[in-house]
Amino acid sequence: MQLMGYNTDWIGIFNPVKERLGGRKGKALVCGGGGTARAAAYAAKQLGLELLFWNRTEKKARALADSFGGKVVSGLDADVGQGVVVVLSTLPAAAEFTLPEKVFDENPGLVVLDVNYKPYWTKLLRQAVANECEIIRGSEMLWGQGIEQYELWTGRTAPRSVFRDTVLDNCDVGE
Repeated sequence: MQLMGYNTDWIGIFNPVKERLGGRKGKALVCGGGGTARAAAYAAKQLGLELLFWNRTEKKARALADSFGGKVVSGLDADVGQGVVVVLSTLPAAAEFTLPEKVFDENPGLVVLDVNYKPYWTKLLRQAVANECEIIRGSEMLWGQGIEQYELWTGRTAPRSVFRDTVLDNCDVGE
């Protein structure tokens, strides 16, 4: 008997980011330092993006940079710079994370992913929409990884609309 393990978080991030970027290259700013940040870094690396890491605890950001390559930014205001094409926020919704306006000004056309699905509208997503960015909600990541899990487990094609609708039915979309 052979046991195999899979992490589908990265697929839930990879697919919608790839779709939204449409082949654009540049930098990915990964915000956070936990397990989902690792999945985000892996997804960005698979997309051929340069990695920038920021976390409230710089030691965690450094550990990600050591694992995946890339640069740790100590301050979002001064250190991010130009060339960022996607922001991948893996911070909890309770952090009420937002980006300095300078990040949007220096990087028009950003794609912003916030892994949170409750609340449906985070402060970061509202800020991204106000700055005319394409957004990817945590709910899309969640149903994407669920589809991947289903297909790995069953060997069958997942009923995608069922996964999407089930997740959205539980996300307080109307807020």
